[in-house]
Amino acid sequence: MQDSRPELRALTGLRGLAAIAVALAHFQNTIPGYSGTPFMWHNAVDLFFCLSGFTLSYVYNPEMFRFSTYLTARVARIYPLYLVCLIAAGALYVWPVVINPISYPIRTAVSDFTLQLAMLNAWPVIGSGVHWDTPAWSLSIEWFCYLLLFPILLFQKALPSTSTRLLCIVVATSASFFLFAFFYDDRLVTPQLHVAKSPWSDWIALARGALGFTAGWAAFASFQKRDGLYVASTKFATLIWCGIAFVVVLAYCGLANSHALIVVYPFVVLAATDPTSITSRLLGSKPLHFLGVISYSIYMTHFVIFLGAVALFGEPAAWPLAVYVMLAAATAVVPVGTYFAIEMPARNALRGIQFRHVPI
Repeated sequence: MQDSRPELRALTGLRGLAAIAVALAHFQNTIPGYSGTPFMWHNAVDLFFCLSGFTLSYVYNPEMFRFSTYLTARVARIYPLYLVCLIAAGALYVWPVVINPISYPIRTAVSDFTLQLAMLNAWPVIGSGVHWDTPAWSLSIEWFCYLLLFPILLFQKALPSTSTRLLCIVVATSASFFLFAFFYDDRLVTPQLHVAKSPWSDWIALARGALGFTAGWAAFASFQKRDGLYVASTKFATLIWCGIAFVVVLAYCGLANSHALIVVYPFVVLAATDPTSITSRLLGSKPLHFLGVISYSIYMTHFVIFLGAVALFGEPAAWPLAVYVMLAAATAVVPVGTYFAIEMPARNALRGIQFRHVPI
């Protein structure tokens, strides 16, 4: 069971900003002359992991926790749209374009499809790391956290002191940064046969998810205790955001590694829990809050929209400005439609099936 705690609106808005950042990063890399230019790069996804660890810890009470109810809610939340986007990406791009007896044999494609159906393809050892709807790799890692990590963390004793909570956050985020900086291999996510540049590369996705999720769990412990970390984060919320902007500018100038931002994300999440700050009021405003509500649809559909544009207009190098305008418009409209037409009905239907089988 879950607690009926009030929504932290700023966290919903923060999720919307992260989704927009991911979409812009992917679209930016299609613009001739801008390929590789950073726009929040990979680390906005790490903010999602941190937010998940925090919000699940906020919502679920260990004394009332029922694994079946919790798991049904998670499946209802993510799987229907995940499945639709997987099939759409396969139909638009993989099956008509990528299947190749040498670079991506049909046997490998079928294996990847099967593992993606089970949301297991980002798991080391059993999966290849390939996801046809590219952002969906993080859903496979979220699934690992939902199934195995969160139930363990939920029943752990709270970290006993402010210093241990800070240490947990620093170690988790620093380890994630180190592993990404030295072992990340972007070739692994493309639908083709590949050899990882390092034996550690296959573990990077799982490490990022688990470490970010754990950092979010530790941040929630700080929020729950209203300790010094919470007080400092909420007091200096504006300064924290200015620091993020400063790191982004340095990264654009080639003077900093943008992925270092993940070290700050647990404190950004803590800062957003104070509804009285200027930044929290902005994040909780109606426009940003609505972005957060449809953030999952933005995250899952934007790459499929891009694939549709490629199918219609060819490679991005030849696109006129009008195509980019249409792409932006579709990215604004389609997630609203998928949220109300797919996410909400499917979520309500799956939860309704479960509630009909709960004994009175």
